[in-house]
Order: sequence, then structure tokens, then C-alpha cells
Amino acid sequence: MKWYTAVGVKLESADGAFCVRTGSGVKNLLGAECYVWNTLLWSFVEESEIYGRMAWLLKLSFPKQPEKTKISREEFAYCLRRLLTRGLAVCREDETAEGAAEALLKAAEVACVGRTWGERFLLFCGYAAEGMPLRYSLQAFQKLPEEKTHKQLLRDIRGKGTAGFSMKEIGEEQRGAVLELYRKKLLFIQSVKEGSIGYK
Repeated sequence: MKWYTAVGVKLESADGAFCVRTGSGVKNLLGAECYVWNTLLWSFVEESEIYGRMAWLLKLSFPKQPEKTKISREEFAYCLRRLLTRGLAVCREDETAEGAAEALLKAAEVACVGRTWGERFLLFCGYAAEGMPLRYSLQAFQKLPEEKTHKQLLRDIRGKGTAGFSMKEIGEEQRGAVLELYRKKLLFIQSVKEGSIGYK
């Protein structure tokens, strides 16, 4: 199976453009690219499930704007290929999401998330799209227990700033903690070492 996740750190743009910073600079996302990238963010999604997940997230985000939820499979496929080509998404072939995640994170540099209220709202929508109960979804607006448990690791990652924290600097046990923090939406994958992007 092929598993996908997003690469990059979302930035606030003065002109309202959707920008993502990766190890190679800042790139603008256009049209449906934004939706595909957000669908892959903070998760490892199996190829056949990406389109349906994106459509569900769009319906949650724009409940009274059906024109924003009508993205054809052709446009979706084009945007996904473009994200992969530009290094804004990565794919790994593996039997499980955990195996793909471990392989990708070993070659990654990560950065801490600094959430705005709008990003917390999108996170709330993401939890809801995954079928989480309302009580769980509301955690998007609260400090998570993992932020206390892995306080020192988060401090070390934050200390690297925009340079990114290389996963080569930590051991196997801490890699598990990083994966947990990523899935809890507390870290971005800022970049993945060239040569490790693609299939096993």
C-alpha cells in the first residue's frame, strides 16, 4: 500500500496567499492544492482514501458553500502529483501506516507548530472528520497532555527554529515520541532528505 503525508510548515501571508515553508524555501499553494495538502497534514493516508477524506473535510469546512467542495478526481490527481513533485508531500510504500511513518520520519526534519485560532478551528474540523466525539474534538482548543510529557523534546525541537530538527539527532525511543507528537498535530514535517522520498 502507498501512504502519503504532507511536508512543510504553513505560514501566515500578508496578502492572504496559502504559503508553506519547506527545507528548500517558501512555496505558494494554489486552488485545490491547499485542500489536498491540508488533508494529508498530520496523518499518513492510504492512497485510495485521500480523495474521500478531502471531500469530507471540505463539507465540514464549507457547509453552506457547495461550490468549494466540488473538486473532480482529475483535478485532485493533478494536485497530488504536483505536491509530490514540489516536495510538499511524500509517499512511502509499506504494509502499514506505522511502517511508512517510521521510515519517513527517520529521514525527516521537524518543526514545532505554533497554532493560530484559525488553525485550531481547522484542527477541530479534522478531528470531527475522523469521527471523533465532540469532547475529544474540543481538545484542539486545549493544551494536550503530550505537551507536558514531552516538554524537553519539544523545547529541543523549538530551539532549532526554522532550521528544523533532524531526526538523526535522536534515538529509537524518541522517534516514537516524535511520531506521537506529529499525530497529535504538535509538529510539522519540515523536510525529508532527498533520496528517501518515494517508494521503498
